[in-house]
Amino acid sequence: MIPEMPVGTLIADLLSEDDTLRISAESTLKDLSPEAVLPEISALLRSHEKRIRNRGMELFCCMGCVSVPSLSVLLSDDEWTVRYRAAESLGIIGGDAACALLVPVLQDERDHVRYMAAKGLGLSAYIQSADAVACLLNDENEFVRASAARALGLMNLAAYAPAIECALACEEYEKTRDVMAEALVCLGRTR
Repeated sequence: MIPEMPVGTLIADLLSEDDTLRISAESTLKDLSPEAVLPEISALLRSHEKRIRNRGMELFCCMGCVSVPSLSVLLSDDEWTVRYRAAESLGIIGGDAACALLVPVLQDERDHVRYMAAKGLGLSAYIQSADAVACLLNDENEFVRASAARALGLMNLAAYAPAIECALACEEYEKTRDVMAEALVCLGRTR
């Protein structure tokens, strides 16, 4: 029997630039109890380094559905960067439990977090959130508006095409207009 690797060593290997160490650590990760590893991964989201926060998000995704309760707690963190990465993880993990947590996040005070919640709901094609996502077509931030339009396009719900067309008619940012037009194409409408 191989002795269990200390969690601190595992986390260091998971953050390593060495591909062999990282891949080995990822395979070990699946053998450890979530209670031992998830608090350590949560701490990565608080790093001042974007690369480490991103790696933390990837590790939550690697753990899968078992991460959802920990991510749920992180959605209410004081730091927007933590909420952003938690929302990103939930959107990638997908499924009803993860996506249901993202719907209230569409109202987050920080535009980056709203953007990521809409993106995740679109990637997961969580159609139960379509009404809430459609409200973001009028968000104050152009990136959030674009994310909402893209999400509705990915959900493939033609009933939302008129709302996107209305938002497009008022949109002044060219890149956001382009995303809205692409969403309409996904919904069978042409520009």
